[in-house]
Amino acid sequence: MNIIAFSNQKGGTGKTTICVNLAAGLVRLKERVLIIDIDPQANSTVSVGINLKPDDLTIREFILGFARLEDVMVDSYISDLSIVPSSPDLAHIEVEISNKNRNQFYLRKAIENSKDVLKSFDFVFIDCPPSLSLLTINGLCASNYVIIPVLADYLSLQGLANLLETIEYVKKNLNPEIEILGIVPNMLDYRLKITEESLQLLRENFKDKLFKNGIKICSRLRESPSFGKAIFDYAKNSQAAIDFLNLGKELKRRVR
Repeated sequence: MNIIAFSNQKGGTGKTTICVNLAAGLVRLKERVLIIDIDPQANSTVSVGINLKPDDLTIREFILGFARLEDVMVDSYISDLSIVPSSPDLAHIEVEISNKNRNQFYLRKAIENSKDVLKSFDFVFIDCPPSLSLLTINGLCASNYVIIPVLADYLSLQGLANLLETIEYVKKNLNPEIEILGIVPNMLDYRLKITEESLQLLRENFKDKLFKNGIKICSRLRESPSFGKAIFDYAKNSQAAIDFLNLGKELKRRVR
């Protein structure tokens, strides 16, 4: 099974947008995908049209072992795309487990206990918070791969260097199986000189770790989460829809 964390400790890189729309693209390529939303902002949950009631089970109960995956997981409006939803209550979990032994592995243990249910999925995507938190470490410890969205600007490249150090620490000390599947350039605006300069810098430093298919800037892509729709359903003929389908094809080649 391919368990992929989407992570960048710098906010504003479009991490959730990449996670949700890449998942929707893979569904169009005949794959079954589960998104596990471990971001207390719950943006992935909202982006696939899930509106939780106050008493609904969420990722918090799953991580703590209070609920089974099949009781927490819900189907999105997209066939073959399910999600373990998040809510702002998840923000408190770090306090709850901070003094527990092996607190980096709560999510991994919950996933390992759910292997029978997860067999029906081709990909599991973990949407991590935009911070270096205990939740992010849990996401990285539970994954085989990590995908890193970046913007083509100087500050984003600085944040990338910090994240790579974190991933190297996790690989060395906590999860030797994790590998960087690739770096995805996002919100590319080729009208700006810095875009091509930044891409060239990424090519020189990361070579084949850089996805060939980046995501160009697209106003429809920014609008789609407010309607609870993936780009394929909100603006199926947009450049972003084309970009995400191509990115999905490249991802499948990389994992196989």
